[in-house]
Amino acid sequence: MSAVRKAYFMAALEQYSQVIVSVAMIAILSRLLSSSEIGIAVIGLGIGTIAFNFREFVTSEYLIQRDDVSRNDVRTAFTLMIGASLIISSLLFLLAPWLSSFYGQPGLKNFILLLAVSGIIDSSVSTISALLKRDMEFGTITRINALGNLTHATVTIFFAWHGHGYMSFALGTFASSLVRMTLGFHARPILWMYNPCLSGWRSFFIFGGFKGASTVLDRAYEALPQLVLGRIMPLAAVGLYNRANLVSGLPDKVLLSATFSVAFPAFAAEVRAQRCVKAAYLRIISYITALYWPAQLVLAILAYPIVHIALGPTWNEAIPLVQLLSLAAVLWFPNILTYPVLVALGENRKAFESNLIGRGVSTIIIVTASFFGLYGLVLSQFVILPFQSLLSFLYVRKHVRFDWSELFAIMYKSGKVTLCACAGPLVVLAANGFAFDQSFLQAILSIVLSGIGWVSALIVTKHPFLDELTRFADIVMPRLPLFKHVIPVK
Repeated sequence: MSAVRKAYFMAALEQYSQVIVSVAMIAILSRLLSSSEIGIAVIGLGIGTIAFNFREFVTSEYLIQRDDVSRNDVRTAFTLMIGASLIISSLLFLLAPWLSSFYGQPGLKNFILLLAVSGIIDSSVSTISALLKRDMEFGTITRINALGNLTHATVTIFFAWHGHGYMSFALGTFASSLVRMTLGFHARPILWMYNPCLSGWRSFFIFGGFKGASTVLDRAYEALPQLVLGRIMPLAAVGLYNRANLVSGLPDKVLLSATFSVAFPAFAAEVRAQRCVKAAYLRIISYITALYWPAQLVLAILAYPIVHIALGPTWNEAIPLVQLLSLAAVLWFPNILTYPVLVALGENRKAFESNLIGRGVSTIIIVTASFFGLYGLVLSQFVILPFQSLLSFLYVRKHVRFDWSELFAIMYKSGKVTLCACAGPLVVLAANGFAFDQSFLQAILSIVLSGIGWVSALIVTKHPFLDELTRFADIVMPRLPLFKHVIPVK
């Protein structure tokens, strides 16, 4: 197995373990906490996420791109990261009383303060993680993140079970940061990085300036609608939107997050080897569309049973929101590759420019739509996601010289795979009188039929993803208990 495929496999394994933990966490907490309590936690986490993403202006990922990395580079990376974390945490300490007053939630102050401490603890992990990514050690990263996520879920559920409400999320974040820091130093016990150094700091700012701005835009784009809703609508609406967004985003977490984790190091390796990235870009687009499109559409069809399983029977109001968000998400597929491709090609300014226009315009639209309630916010996705996708293709095409006909050929083939994958669930839906309130057994039948249709379409259309599926089977099948005694392990 090539280094890139092995890296993708490990990153995918991390995402699968994260999704399993996340789904279990969502299912349990949605039954333990009210939508209002979840709404308060979402606001607090949104504030913390936006704040600490300003650290990306001095991101340690600069180490991934360098041809050679010295001790001074690592020390500088950590010095800048811990310095940025201390500044951000100090600002959060100062602003916490005002923020809690702004939202009318006194308890939000302690929530934000605990997140501030967690951010300082977690700062060392980013430098170690960058070194591990540079060396394509995604197996180690998988273990660190998987155990960190498991700790976060376990601690959060424990405190929620014992009546600590929304504070459970902050306590889970704090425990997770401690575990991630410990595991990070176990993987790379480089205590010498604590020795302050600012050698070559300008290079970190030059690289991180555009990445930091892009990351802050991304996080603000994700968090602002909920922060606005928390100000103008009941907190229950924030909780409802958050749960619907989490459920509709499951295919993204399973299928695309692993792609993003590997994309930048993989494309950077292609550039360092002076190979053309066009073939790799189009190939990954074909994989994404063959996986992501069917998953989102099947999720829209099976939203009723999935919401009942994931959130519980008291969350029926989230079902139409999940369906609309899932349908809109189909239009989002190329955006995840824009940043890694452009940055790997050294076009940091273009990556930032693309993100500034896409996220900037979209943030204005989405925040404005928030004032029209939940459905106004959700329906705005059908405007902003096609806009972002078109922008993504236009910017990438300036540097990756693909023809539109090549792209459309890929999308046409993936479209046929998607139709075949959705045929079975649509037949079950029709047999149920086109009522979405399907039983658990009907949902299982839909998923089985969808899988059969999907694999059959890959074979008939000779879709490029079939090769990856075959390689995956060759790796995994011999290791399964049922097959390992009859199939030699390669």
